[in-house]
Amino acid sequence: MSRTGGMMMRLSEEEITAVRNSADIAEVIGHYLPLVKKGRSMACVCPFHDDHDPSLSISQDKQIYKCFVCGAGGNVFTFVQNYEKVSFPEAVAKVAEISGYKLSFDPSALKTPVDPKKDVLYKVLAETIRYTHYQLGAQAGTPVRQYLSQRGIDEATIEKFEIGWNGPGDELLRFLQAKGYNEQDMVASNVVRLNESGLHDVFSSRITFPIHDSLGNPIGFTARSMDPEAQSKYINTTETDVYVKGHTVFNYHRAKQPSRQEGRVLLCEGVTDVLAFSQAGMDNVVATLGTACTSEQLRLLRQCSLHLTFCYDGDKAGQNATYKAAQLARAAGFEVGIVNNQTGLDPDEILRRHGAEELKAMTRKELTWMEFVFQYLASRYDLENYSEKKEFTFKVEAEIKQLTDEFDRQNFAHQLEQLTGFHLDLGAAPALKTEDSPSSRVKRVPVRLNPSRDGKTNAEHLILALMLTSRDAVEMFKEKLGFLLNEENQQLAMMILDYSRSHPQLQLADFISTIDEEALRQKVLDLSEWECPQFTPEVMEGAVRRLQRCMLEERINDLKQQILRISNPESQAALLHERMQLQRELRGYLDEEKHQD
Repeated sequence: MSRTGGMMMRLSEEEITAVRNSADIAEVIGHYLPLVKKGRSMACVCPFHDDHDPSLSISQDKQIYKCFVCGAGGNVFTFVQNYEKVSFPEAVAKVAEISGYKLSFDPSALKTPVDPKKDVLYKVLAETIRYTHYQLGAQAGTPVRQYLSQRGIDEATIEKFEIGWNGPGDELLRFLQAKGYNEQDMVASNVVRLNESGLHDVFSSRITFPIHDSLGNPIGFTARSMDPEAQSKYINTTETDVYVKGHTVFNYHRAKQPSRQEGRVLLCEGVTDVLAFSQAGMDNVVATLGTACTSEQLRLLRQCSLHLTFCYDGDKAGQNATYKAAQLARAAGFEVGIVNNQTGLDPDEILRRHGAEELKAMTRKELTWMEFVFQYLASRYDLENYSEKKEFTFKVEAEIKQLTDEFDRQNFAHQLEQLTGFHLDLGAAPALKTEDSPSSRVKRVPVRLNPSRDGKTNAEHLILALMLTSRDAVEMFKEKLGFLLNEENQQLAMMILDYSRSHPQLQLADFISTIDEEALRQKVLDLSEWECPQFTPEVMEGAVRRLQRCMLEERINDLKQQILRISNPESQAALLHERMQLQRELRGYLDEEKHQD
């Protein structure tokens, strides 16, 4: 975790500490991911592995986080650095921005250069957005603006979503050539294509809707033809170095914060659905730009909210897609809801005919997953036919068996029995994962600190854990011991001593920022989570004496081996004398421990 990030400037420890103290780790992580309350701590889905249950625990007392599945952990800077994949100084600047702390330097100087290959594509696409948006507002775009108005898209929405018009012919190609852009870059960004007749605009005579990545960089377009006879009403950018359809969620960069605030994200099929909801005042809405929903898109959406509401079209294709995507979302850990749109109209049509309040009211009519399962499967099976009714029952029963809420299980089982006349045997409910469950307890044991038969290792871990929580323990270590045998433990002990010389109190979250080595940082996190006794002089004294006893035992055994190897009588006598002295000292330790017991 470099403090310079490869730059000339170096952040002062005072400013790093001030930024860290200005930020609450839960607030910062909550800026990126939805949080849930879990006991005394906050938790969220871990973004550093394929997590379906919130397994990343956030301690506001210690100002650290720890995933008990993959082991990821650290302080607020570690999280931002790993989440955004930025340098340490950039992470400090980002935390300062979130917490409102004013830095003593210009944070823009810290930004890591963008991949030049991608950067040029971003520039071509940004220039295309500016040009097409300007063309829509020009005289040539008047018929297009009238068409959009008839579709219910107002001027504010045109501005917000930077809607544009790519006129006929190859107007965009000529404009970009005049601006000095390389033709290869135009083709690479897929705004221009090369065929047998030369270079041509990809989106000629189409209304353009820009697509952005999760950070707001322009990466492509979805474009609509105004010609009712057009072979394809919509076409999208083909895959490029910056755009992969299955990895992209339309409007994600605008919707992620409102979704966290609302506690749910609404998922639609197309761009006009998003525009309609936006005009109705709903900003927590995104689209997959089609009915296919991928695991990568769901990974992005998990960072908005764990409550995902589907609002795909009500036709057969849309309902089939909802069933398939919602199953994938449930497997990914989402609480799933489905908008019960019985109007036969798309969101933009509802907005035009009935107004914003009717559209918002429709989204509040949300079916639970099981209600949708009954409705969807009942429409696809003939329940008057025994074989189809049997298959319907098996499919619904399989979903009921996955429910963990006993009331829901009994309620939906009763509904299924009433509907089919079949008797069900659900068996036991799936075990709930709780913080006290055996599986959870196993995950929460820091692997590096598993209880060992090696008393020396246990004693050193206890000494380090006490030093991390008490300055008195640090002083006792200096006075009574001064070193540890394990090289990594000794390195950490020296770092704690060094830190304590300039800090009257050890703040764990600040101390982590001083550690560059990942292994040592992980050890500190493991020690902080280790359930060890609180510091008292007696506890520390006991740990020190156990370690000293172990050291004596090791030295005695070592002397025994040396005596067996040496043939010189004088040398043997000297080693025997030393061994006898150490054995008397060891007996003193053992007698004292026996007396204390």
